[in-house]
Amino acid sequence: MTTIEDIREARTRFQGRVKMTPLLRSDSFSRLTGREVHLKAECMQRAGSFKIRGALNVLTRQAGGPVVTASAGNHAQGVALAAAFTGSPCTVFMPQNAAIPKIKATQDYGATVKLKGKSLADAVDAARHFAENKGAYFVHPYDDPEIIAGQGTLGLEVCEQLPDVGTVVIPTGGGGLLAGTALAVKSTRPQTRVVGVEIEAAAVYAESRRRGELIRDYPRGRPTVADGIAVSVPSDLVWPIVEEHVDALLVVNDDQTTAALTLILERSKLMVEPAGAVGVAALLEKMIPDDAPDPVCVVLSGGNIDLLFLGKAVRHGLEASGRFAKLKVLVPDQPGSLAKVLGIVAKHGGNVVQVDHHREGFALPFGKVEIEISVETKDADHAFRIMRALEAYLV
Repeated sequence: MTTIEDIREARTRFQGRVKMTPLLRSDSFSRLTGREVHLKAECMQRAGSFKIRGALNVLTRQAGGPVVTASAGNHAQGVALAAAFTGSPCTVFMPQNAAIPKIKATQDYGATVKLKGKSLADAVDAARHFAENKGAYFVHPYDDPEIIAGQGTLGLEVCEQLPDVGTVVIPTGGGGLLAGTALAVKSTRPQTRVVGVEIEAAAVYAESRRRGELIRDYPRGRPTVADGIAVSVPSDLVWPIVEEHVDALLVVNDDQTTAALTLILERSKLMVEPAGAVGVAALLEKMIPDDAPDPVCVVLSGGNIDLLFLGKAVRHGLEASGRFAKLKVLVPDQPGSLAKVLGIVAKHGGNVVQVDHHREGFALPFGKVEIEISVETKDADHAFRIMRALEAYLV
């Protein structure tokens, strides 16, 4: 099992190639939550996430030999960059639905990318097969003691940057970052609370804790905005560390995650991918246990996001937080109906972005027109007031 000595030794292998990323006090999130909140901006790390930490700890031990790995994106880039530093030939298997910018970035670091399967688990299976047949060293994304030790160096940094840290909140997929950081934090400050946050589509460790045993039957490949932590196969190495050192395991959904991502962009001006925003989502939803003390450090674990996807995620987040609404109303097919609907929206302070006027369609009643309006609103209550006003008009 990984030890605190392994984590400290891993740090000596980085040779200045890993940044000590900023730990930023957030006045905005402190006001919103009534807590003292600090953000560990690992989204500003080399290769865009914490993954370079574990990758370098492994590859500096391989003496330039060939390596292979599997990843949805962040681990791929971390291993590819580490391989470029150490001179190791690198092959990366990624799911077929991996984001194009992550594929391109991995290739730009010098790795050979192969797309395989619909989920990370499928890509891992393909990479293991490649390792067995080609004699390459398989760098597992999380189920490796050296990976866990490398990721744990983030915990050492947090304790140095915020010596009185009360609670550390960590995005959780395969669990390497959670296990390593929890071990480092608890070994340095045993009184600090450690909280892991998973996405609903892949909450394997939370479900394992609920059942009282490590489970193997969690569904694979469920769609989610947080593809970077959509891991349904747990780790035998991670699990005992989590059980010993992690105080709480929380679960957030896609709506909560995109709403948090949008607010991070707006308030903190940091580019964070959905997987990196789940800790903030849990914080905003008041999920952090009451006995978890301040100050709270929330890890923003990665910032690698497709800009096209970012637009979709932001729109989804605005809608989830009530700041963007799509409204559908049926009105009489007669002059002035559209003007009346738009007038109601304007009277209540909504900003109309788009209007679609449907005169024909499946199950559309005779003599009626469907109007679909996209409206910018201030918050969920504002959107609700507009909807109630429209309902009153249509009665």
